[in-house]
Amino acid sequence: MCNPIHNELDWIGLRCVSLHLTTVKDAKSPFRGYRFRVSLVAIFIIISLAFYQFEFVKFTKYEDEFYSKFVEIDTVMAQDPQSLLPCNVDSWNNVTLEDISFKDVRADWKNKSLGSWQNFEDAALRPISAFVYEHEIVVVTAKYIKFDKPLYCRYFDCNHVELHGTAFQSTMFPYSAVYCARRAGANHITVTRTIDEPVEFTVPIVNRVLSKPVHEISVCVGPIYGAESRWLEIVETTEHHILMGIQHFYFTVFNQVDTYTRRLLDDYEQSGNAKVTVIQTEYKHMDWMFHMMQITDCFFRARHHSKWILNVDIDERLVMTRMPLHSYLRTIPEDVGDISFSSKRVQRTENLPSIFTPEGFEREVLFTKYQKTNSMSYMEMKVLLRPDKTEGLFYHWVWARYPGFRTMMIPKTVGYVRHYRTTLPSLAANWVKSKLVTDNLRNNRLDARFEEKLMVAVVRRLKLVYEQRDMWCEEIPWWILRMMERSNYNCIWKVNGTRFA
Repeated sequence: MCNPIHNELDWIGLRCVSLHLTTVKDAKSPFRGYRFRVSLVAIFIIISLAFYQFEFVKFTKYEDEFYSKFVEIDTVMAQDPQSLLPCNVDSWNNVTLEDISFKDVRADWKNKSLGSWQNFEDAALRPISAFVYEHEIVVVTAKYIKFDKPLYCRYFDCNHVELHGTAFQSTMFPYSAVYCARRAGANHITVTRTIDEPVEFTVPIVNRVLSKPVHEISVCVGPIYGAESRWLEIVETTEHHILMGIQHFYFTVFNQVDTYTRRLLDDYEQSGNAKVTVIQTEYKHMDWMFHMMQITDCFFRARHHSKWILNVDIDERLVMTRMPLHSYLRTIPEDVGDISFSSKRVQRTENLPSIFTPEGFEREVLFTKYQKTNSMSYMEMKVLLRPDKTEGLFYHWVWARYPGFRTMMIPKTVGYVRHYRTTLPSLAANWVKSKLVTDNLRNNRLDARFEEKLMVAVVRRLKLVYEQRDMWCEEIPWWILRMMERSNYNCIWKVNGTRFA
């Protein structure tokens, strides 16, 4: 037995190990030195292993702390725009002009303060759209600046590289628009206060150098904004004007719109009936005060793209009573630049429905639900105009026409604009409290045959957009259902209505 006091190495968890491997009588054994050395080596290895285990745990801890604070850097080679391939310039865009058309005429309009608008003086000068025509480029901005202040058009190629030495000095007119001279190869453009200040925003230049307009008549629909779902107004005014013979619509969304309404807008755009433009600015909220921005953008967007444009809001509809719209326009003399229609308001007293519900829907449509109507008036007339023959479109009229063109008033018996105006809290909602209005309210509606056509068109569109169903597992091939884990499938068994899980 070994002495546990002298010979046990408890600190490394070993059982009793004697350093005296031999007895005194074996002191002269030839293996005494060998055994002693082997024992020392064994002890050294055991101690080393124990120490290594302790140090490895400590090192791993320090290593984890080190790498948690250390960030590896991957080299990224950014592309220098100057080294990109040269831009391909189409023939329509290979034009440089030193000036703009009707410069003296517009200068005279500016001096008469036609088409001027002062609002949001502290807004950032940033472009929201740009369009190239045969004789110039027009940039629509998100700021109004007095037309006596110089501004500079700055041009960029398809690689967003500025075309140096091509800047053009101009002014803002009409409203928030700036006329710029054409530059060959210009693909993007912006407007700055000085000729060499850093550029933060550019917009693509939309081609409007067309041999003839794409559309005969289009509608510039007033801006869509706010929390209220506007799908019902949109589908009614759109389908109404399609029955009037209008096939294209320019919709404008301020910042954002609820997803339910956006689904309908997307469908009209997907079907080719509409162009939806979203205007983003520095402001969190945009409302009626930005209406002129939408009007200006739509006016220049439609120029040479549509021969005629009707400027109405989403709660307004043009009604032709004597002959169809296209037939009537063919009787209009060529020197007419714009046509003004009278309007009458229909009292809307309830909120719009938030979603489409087929059951009882006929009782919710505006053109059958509301009939209290005031007398027709030119006080808030609406305009149908030629955007290539006029300038400075306002809410209800145009400020100016190019030389040789005139305006024309349409008799009330030929056509008018029907305005389903709310009386709920909103902009100027107290219109119905006027004694002149209340004394002249009467029940009025569209003829039954037209209402029936409109109802069919509205319901058909809404069912197409909003009546959706689940994906059935039975319509998916069995071998596809076995490819992934069940949680990756969003189908439902048609036979019992349970999910594939």
